[in-house]
Amino acid sequence: MDARLIVLLSAIGAFLPLATDGFLPAMQPMMAELGVGVGRAQLSISITLAGFAIAQLLMGVVADRLGRRPVLLAAIGLFAASSAGAGLAPSLGALLVFRFVQGFSAAAGPVLMRAVVRDLCSRVEGARVLSFVGMGMGAVPLVVPALNAIIAHRFGWRATLAVFVVYLLGTLWMAARWFRETLAMPDPAALQPREVVRAMRTVLVHRQALGYMLCCTFGYAGLAVWISSAPHLLPGFFAQPAERFGLWWAIPVVTYVLGGYLSARGLRGRTSDQLLRIGTGVLLAGASLLGLLVAAFGSPLVPFVAAVGLYNVGWALVQPHAQAGALSFFPHLAGRVSAVLGCLQMLGGASFGIAFGALHDGTPAAATALIAAAALAATLSRVLLTRRVGADARSMT
Repeated sequence: MDARLIVLLSAIGAFLPLATDGFLPAMQPMMAELGVGVGRAQLSISITLAGFAIAQLLMGVVADRLGRRPVLLAAIGLFAASSAGAGLAPSLGALLVFRFVQGFSAAAGPVLMRAVVRDLCSRVEGARVLSFVGMGMGAVPLVVPALNAIIAHRFGWRATLAVFVVYLLGTLWMAARWFRETLAMPDPAALQPREVVRAMRTVLVHRQALGYMLCCTFGYAGLAVWISSAPHLLPGFFAQPAERFGLWWAIPVVTYVLGGYLSARGLRGRTSDQLLRIGTGVLLAGASLLGLLVAAFGSPLVPFVAAVGLYNVGWALVQPHAQAGALSFFPHLAGRVSAVLGCLQMLGGASFGIAFGALHDGTPAAATALIAAAALAATLSRVLLTRRVGADARSMT
């Protein structure tokens, strides 16, 4: 695959961390300006995830009917406009509306990224490309929150939304210049309600495909808990100043990039399913370490963040191989499968994020318990649902 296309896929695949991680440094000053507590402020993340989840079903269907390119260009423009609106929002209610639209439009990025990879690649090659894309995506949660922490400290939380707009205009330029349509045969029946229902049912009743999608759903849910808890735990329980947020946030992001590298390298000697098995094991190891730190040592900061980093290594291994596994069964429904997968993943993330907002008591206990639950659920999904009889992951095309 062309290197420029991988760069573009990384940029659009990172729309979710841009919309969520990139907004985290704005949370505390936004809460102070608008006079809201943790529970209501958490809605600014959860409603973005909800919009992201809902829109993916629409994005996948429309992309299978009209093609990948027009949907992508329109969505980037809407994402940029809603980001500007969020920076000008006069109240929490208005902010939540724009944040929902941000999530809704951002959904096109990952849906189309996965669909384009399936348009062009077999399962094994797709998993490798998704691993490299994941490494490229790591630049956004590494750079944008750190940059926005400085911007929010010096210029206020509203100025952080300017970074969104600049990023999206740059991505729009790349998409317009570098991206050519990859859908060979648009499906003229894709938008018909009966066909939509039939395709969704086909995907959801397939045991192995559902297992791969649930691996993604619960693996991401644990990450969503960290995304939700970091802007509260770091300045609160761990008493870290706002300007250090980017430093502590960067550690798990770097380990995610490392996991993506290990994922791509691992395909040289292992099957995609073997790497998925290793990934869920690492998820459990990271969650177990978090539990040990909370129970026995009172959650010291450096080991706690390192344990989150270990979880992120596992997520970087799980994500590409679970996604490629789910997509491998339905090459003719790539957009719709990508949409169902993304919708389930975001609904899981939003649910766990809302649960954190309801359970948070000022300590890491609730976050740790929810991350452990997510790791266990991802592992059970793999063990109980994805196993093939007499099939090797290398043979999937």
